[in-house]
Amino acid sequence: MGSQPVEFDEFAACLRALKERAGLSYEALAGKTGISGSSLHRYCSGSYVPQDYGSAHRFATACGASPEELRRLHRLWALADAARDPGRGTDTERGRGRDGRGDGRRADRAADGGVGDRAVDRAADQDVAQDGPHGSAPALDPAPDPDASIPTRALPAVPTPRPPWHRRRSSALVVIVLSLALGATAWGLTAGSGGGSSDDEDRPLFSAACAGPVTMGQRGACVREMQRLLARAGAELDVDGEFGPVTLRRVTAFQVLSGVGVTGVVGDETKKALYASKTRMDTWSPDKVRLRIREVFGEEPDRAVAIADCQSFLDPLHVLPNTDTTRNWGVFQISDATLRQLGGTPRDALDPEWNIQAAHRLWSRAQNFGDWPNCDRAASPAPTASSASSTATGPALVQAVDSRPATSPPDTPASSSSSTSTAANCPAPGQRFKTATHDRVYLVGPGSRLYYIPDATVYFNLWDDDYRGVATVSGGVFADCGWDEAREFADAFMARTSGSLRTYIWDAWYGYRWIADRTVFDTYGFSTEKIQTRSSLSPIARDTRWQ
Repeated sequence: MGSQPVEFDEFAACLRALKERAGLSYEALAGKTGISGSSLHRYCSGSYVPQDYGSAHRFATACGASPEELRRLHRLWALADAARDPGRGTDTERGRGRDGRGDGRRADRAADGGVGDRAVDRAADQDVAQDGPHGSAPALDPAPDPDASIPTRALPAVPTPRPPWHRRRSSALVVIVLSLALGATAWGLTAGSGGGSSDDEDRPLFSAACAGPVTMGQRGACVREMQRLLARAGAELDVDGEFGPVTLRRVTAFQVLSGVGVTGVVGDETKKALYASKTRMDTWSPDKVRLRIREVFGEEPDRAVAIADCQSFLDPLHVLPNTDTTRNWGVFQISDATLRQLGGTPRDALDPEWNIQAAHRLWSRAQNFGDWPNCDRAASPAPTASSASSTATGPALVQAVDSRPATSPPDTPASSSSSTSTAANCPAPGQRFKTATHDRVYLVGPGSRLYYIPDATVYFNLWDDDYRGVATVSGGVFADCGWDEAREFADAFMARTSGSLRTYIWDAWYGYRWIADRTVFDTYGFSTEKIQTRSSLSPIARDTRWQ
């Protein structure tokens, strides 16, 4: 939840200056570099520093950087790379055998053009541009070290003793041998050659450490490498070394697009496809999806966009697995069964244009959004208060985990006075409210899902604000806004494990849930003072985020 190192900002500022001078959009740069536009945006915002300098070099080259600018960018990248979270400095999960960063030698080696520490990432990243948007030729050495080949006049002219002739000859031989070895490695990656020790080094997913399938719930170096390859293919995800729901969605989409078995498990077939780098996962932005939905659904554009946003967050590659092993696909989350009715395939459904057109066909059958009942109810205009049932009260409609709370008396006419908000104005996500006749506080969560705070003690432990910010509404709000159930929000316990920055909140519905980022943390009024440190948390739904 802390701020990024200043080295990240300096590196990002250099990238932004190059981009602004070149006058190129992220989309144009993505086409030139073979790196997804979202990744380029993260680089320029300072929220992420690429694991290997090659990505930054391609970015700068596409922007027309001079040799001096390349040299400066390389040093800024080296400093930013060395300034990463110290907890990651000794992370043996990357498979490079580093002893740590405590003495600062890694930054010196990176700034001087050293390659030993980053051999795995650099060799693997050579594939990024092989299958770019326009079928460009493979770039065998996309990240040459500027310091190794570009002289500089900024350094003082201090004479350097020349080594003896036999040492110069040995150095030349070493350079030749190293060049041949790197060339052979690059050829092997391009040709997709079979196993072998050098192949294992260049393709960590085929090393002994990653010999088995990479599966949901797994964490570590193998997951990180797999995520890196997905990001290289254009997928939007965090390279955090944890195989959670987002990674599962991206893996499933990649398997569909690459034509391998769709299992959600990264076995040998999927690993080969990842390293082959022949599948691109670049897709439409949410803004483009929103615009196209409005064009196709001219009859009800606003509701159509709201339903798609509810279904997939306007993500064309959104995949949702169901408990019966079926899946829902794409922008409008079309199910396997509906796909068969429409004569489509999962690959079709991940094409945003096809998905939107198919959804419009479904809408046209009855001129309504009945195929998406849950999101349709959330997106529908709320009826007026006069149409609400007089018996609709909050606690009676709440589904708790273990039992249903007792029913409160129905509201009296006095409870719907002018001092309370009307139920027709449904509370928005993030808003807290209560009814005039009951003190239970409700919270509207993401997707307009309704949660309730079990009792006043829990409420004050979470917010401690004497009900400030809590709207008082008519008891008919539950019927008016289509809420027939609510989930218990928390039992006032937030915690993190020793040595971790991740904050979890206990949700009686899901168990411990990870509060994904500071924005979410602040949106719901959480307090850092409430966070307790525990040696362990069990049971933890590690990959279930509160969003």
